[in-house]
Amino acid sequence: MAISLEKIQKEAPKLIDLAKKADASVKKVNLSKHQAKVALCLDISGSMSSLYSSGKIQRLAEKILALGCQFDDDGAIDIFLFGANAHSVGSMNLSNFNNFIANVQEKHPLEGGTYYGKVLKKIRSFYFPSGKGESQDSPVTSSQPVYVMFVTDGATADEAETEKQIKWSSFEPIFWQFVAIGKSRKDVRGEGFFGWLAKTFASDFTFLEKLDDMSDRYIDNANFFSVEDPETIADEKLYDLMMAEYPQWVKLAKTKSLLST
Repeated sequence: MAISLEKIQKEAPKLIDLAKKADASVKKVNLSKHQAKVALCLDISGSMSSLYSSGKIQRLAEKILALGCQFDDDGAIDIFLFGANAHSVGSMNLSNFNNFIANVQEKHPLEGGTYYGKVLKKIRSFYFPSGKGESQDSPVTSSQPVYVMFVTDGATADEAETEKQIKWSSFEPIFWQFVAIGKSRKDVRGEGFFGWLAKTFASDFTFLEKLDDMSDRYIDNANFFSVEDPETIADEKLYDLMMAEYPQWVKLAKTKSLLST
């Protein structure tokens, strides 16, 4: 069950406003009594440098922690990183969230390369170790689902492996919420030279959109949206986007024997 707002106010008053906003979005979709593990998976490729140095990733992580408090009475979210390699770096919680990202970066500096598939496998292995992140073709049942917030600013070098991991994980109670940071090419307006120039400097999130719409899955287990800047989107809007497809997945997961309750 959710951690009480009173406890958050006492132990982490900095998060109370975010917790209230997350609580409101959760209530909108009738998940106020829902239990789940929440994970945050962060891109640490070199192009993310300014997002880390500006503190934007730290503040985004705090927003995800506030959501995690609605679903898990541990008041913690598991943190994973990916660049050239995949890393599991422990849990962010009400007592250690201040400067958590900066502390992690000291041990795991930015890397050259971006590989989604490696960290998808690591996350699957972390929550469902018996499968070892390998091929899966029958339902895995659990009493609690896993909600993964997957944050990146670009494409991956292992598209085929990523697609396999998404398909295999559709037999597991894991929901992937992919979030791209940057101006999407499909959102660029304008014709002629200046339109071409704007699209040249925009980001191509075609593959992430493809993951959202993939066929040949046991159930639809992923959603995608992009934000040009995580600081400019209203907290309420961010939480609503995060809850856009997850409630439907929860209902379907129960009918497909992925969730026992």
